[in-house]
Amino acid sequence: MNQRTGRALRHLNMGNIRRNTWGPFAGRLKTPDQAPEPLRIALLESLAPGEHLQLPVFGPAQEVFDKRSKATVLAVTDRGWIVASESKEQQASVVRCDFSNTLLVQMTSILLYGVLRIDFAAGGRAQQTAIYFNTVVRGLYQEAVHLILNGMDGVSAVTPVNCKEMTPLLDPLPLKFHNAVLEFVPMGQRVLAVVHWCAVFGRKRLWFRRELAPQAMLALTDRELLFISEEAAWRWMRPGQTPKYGSIATHCPLSRIKSIQLNEHEDLGTLDLELHAAQGGEKLKLQFPRERKQAVEAFTEQAQAAAH
Repeated sequence: MNQRTGRALRHLNMGNIRRNTWGPFAGRLKTPDQAPEPLRIALLESLAPGEHLQLPVFGPAQEVFDKRSKATVLAVTDRGWIVASESKEQQASVVRCDFSNTLLVQMTSILLYGVLRIDFAAGGRAQQTAIYFNTVVRGLYQEAVHLILNGMDGVSAVTPVNCKEMTPLLDPLPLKFHNAVLEFVPMGQRVLAVVHWCAVFGRKRLWFRRELAPQAMLALTDRELLFISEEAAWRWMRPGQTPKYGSIATHCPLSRIKSIQLNEHEDLGTLDLELHAAQGGEKLKLQFPRERKQAVEAFTEQAQAAAH
């Protein structure tokens, strides 16, 4: 290989590196100018004068269950959050919301598949937006969740809490949920109460076993009600117990809870939460086995007292 060919190959390799800077995973942007077009322009145009950018994250397009998600930029500011995503014809669609109209935040993590969902109020009704990502970089989106929750409660700084104080409450939990609480509870918040229940199944007939509701738990902290559950079963016919590897954490700040009601059905009880924000609200139903009604009722009373 002569000298000219060597220079050409090095130049080609450097070009490939520049084109694939982000690779398959999301990354933190140092400045909005690092975002690819047309997301960069969409983000800059969405920022209000004097608005401070706290955490901008670029997420490349992902292959999710044979479907390709769009590339996105999630930006958390000192006033709210912005999600810019690719659209047709090299354009970008933008969803922007301030903290006062954000209702809840939900993080789904199943093996390498992750989704960040944000529910918000606009035009008098509840809406939602979702960002798909690889769980290798879940920490970045978890940081964004904590910033959004702090913004919803008007908290600018937090003081770390000694995790050992939670030990008496968390020790009775299954290890998976014990670890999930430590992972998902935002920094600076104490766990005040927890209630856990196993999955609920319908009538069993040999190999036919229908799951009515997955294994789940509720945790009450200083500022939020946290609902953690396994992913729902996707089939009815199960010869044995199917292992589950994921978790879904739904953060409902107490400041957004307007009312909490307990209702009973044939096989299940439901905890009905009514959430409200400046421009609208929504209702959230959490299912639990009827035999855990007393424990959930005691938890609900404590949550209602904390919310008001």
